[in-house]
Amino acid sequence: MTAAIRIQSTVDRSPHSRVRHDLPPRPTEATYRRRRAVVGITLAVLVAVGAVATHDVLAGSGGVPASAAESQPAHVNTPSTGTTVARPGDTLWTIAEVHRGPIAITRYVDALVSANGGASIDAGQVVILP
Repeated sequence: MTAAIRIQSTVDRSPHSRVRHDLPPRPTEATYRRRRAVVGITLAVLVAVGAVATHDVLAGSGGVPASAAESQPAHVNTPSTGTTVARPGDTLWTIAEVHRGPIAITRYVDALVSANGGASIDAGQVVILP
């Protein structure tokens, strides 16, 4: 009588046999969405910081660091305060050139715009000086 010898195969023939167990599982779609959100937020922050830095460079800080400013008596080179009447052809820029004193002109124009509710003025209008 012959005995049947049964040999068990060590090869797994199941449909999942091609999965490599030494690799981490593939990330889910939610993981990809979170990663895209983090990258998007990071890029938005970088663009915002770049825009602020560019504006600071282009607008300038008046050429003098805040800590290097000299203190002077109040009556020397102080900008005028009060009001003035706009003449034909006047702009806030031309008014700022006359009344700004030692303040950077761009900052003074910004203050004029804020004090007068906008950048547009008319001849005869009373312009508030900061």
